[in-house]
Amino acid sequence: MEPYETHLALAAALAVGLLVGLEREQSKAERGGNQLGGIRTYPIFALVGAVSTLLGPASMWLPLVSLLGVFALVAISYAADIKRDADHGMTTEISVVGVYLLGALAAARGVVEPVADRLLLVAALGVAITFLLSSKPWLHSVTARVTRDDFFATVKFLIVAVIVLPLLPNVDVGPLQAINPRSLGLMVVTIAGLSFLGYVAIKLFGAKRGLLVGAALGGLVSSTATTLSFAGRTKEQPALAPVAAGAIAIAWTIMLVRVGVVVALIEPSLLRTLAMPLGAMVVAALVGMLLTFRRGGETAEQPQLKNPFELGSAIKIGLVFGVVLLVTKAANVYLGAGGLYLAAAISGATDVDAVVISSAKLASGGVGEVVATTAITIAIAANTIVKTIMAWSIGRTALGKRVAVTGVLIIVAGGVALAVTALA
Repeated sequence: MEPYETHLALAAALAVGLLVGLEREQSKAERGGNQLGGIRTYPIFALVGAVSTLLGPASMWLPLVSLLGVFALVAISYAADIKRDADHGMTTEISVVGVYLLGALAAARGVVEPVADRLLLVAALGVAITFLLSSKPWLHSVTARVTRDDFFATVKFLIVAVIVLPLLPNVDVGPLQAINPRSLGLMVVTIAGLSFLGYVAIKLFGAKRGLLVGAALGGLVSSTATTLSFAGRTKEQPALAPVAAGAIAIAWTIMLVRVGVVVALIEPSLLRTLAMPLGAMVVAALVGMLLTFRRGGETAEQPQLKNPFELGSAIKIGLVFGVVLLVTKAANVYLGAGGLYLAAAISGATDVDAVVISSAKLASGGVGEVVATTAITIAIAANTIVKTIMAWSIGRTALGKRVAVTGVLIIVAGGVALAVTALA
């Protein structure tokens, strides 16, 4: 037993009981004072649970008898409330049982160890219960905005993400072993998830600003997936083209900033040569966002919110990405990796992060900083070209022209800045 373990367990049980009890005490006014327990009763229930568990070695029946007593009190209170109010729920009664069990968990040795993890779990669950109890109006308002179709689509997405994806083999298969089913499935799930992220942002911030917020968050995960997601949306709703182009530019900007962060973590000295090309590309992406977002963005009709999870579209886009992987692998096998630059161009077409990490490590291992910077810049340019082609082919001309403006600005700015850096 750790020092003061019993005292800490009792203190944690008391704290959780006080927290939940305070919330229930404040909610009594909403229910006219007819409610089981409050600021004093809940801490007592938590302490009874903790003490019963501590006394378990003395009598193995005591915790069970104590729990049955709690159930009896809850049942009596619930029956009395039902007589007064036919619509009475069970939230308060369940919270009493939950607080009792959290008190028991705080003092239960050998269940979750070490004791610090156990007490942290008790505190986290107590906070979660308090949040659920106190956020009833907000949760009901969210529920009112969720349609049956949205819920059904979410369940389908969870089936794919939680059940199907883990079952996919994590091995390279197909021609040239170019396709990894797990990676491809992860791309499909990411695209569908980003669509939902944008859907939620639209409801919270409005059509135009919501798409930009969703794109910024998506850029932290995968700028390629974000591009494919917005291209698929634009294909379904052409009026989104001006806004989607700006959203894609935001995602690309976040991706460029992420490259700088990764390099700073792996090889900070590389930023001496990479800072200028990377900074120029960030500025170019922001300029592209301003140009494409404003051009027709204010007069375009407001898009209608649709189902956030279009798994059919996500699967089709995933297959397109799989074709790109196959073409990239074929180029690498039959043309050969003629140096770091060619490898960066081929690999960067689908994965910038891999090139960034490998180039940064090569820079720390003796390869010149200018060479590593050039490889990273080439990878970003190749990735930008591929994403532009994807956006044009999926989102059609209305989106493709706008995305191409941003892509050209990024590539030109990066190339000019790289030339200046190499000559310096």
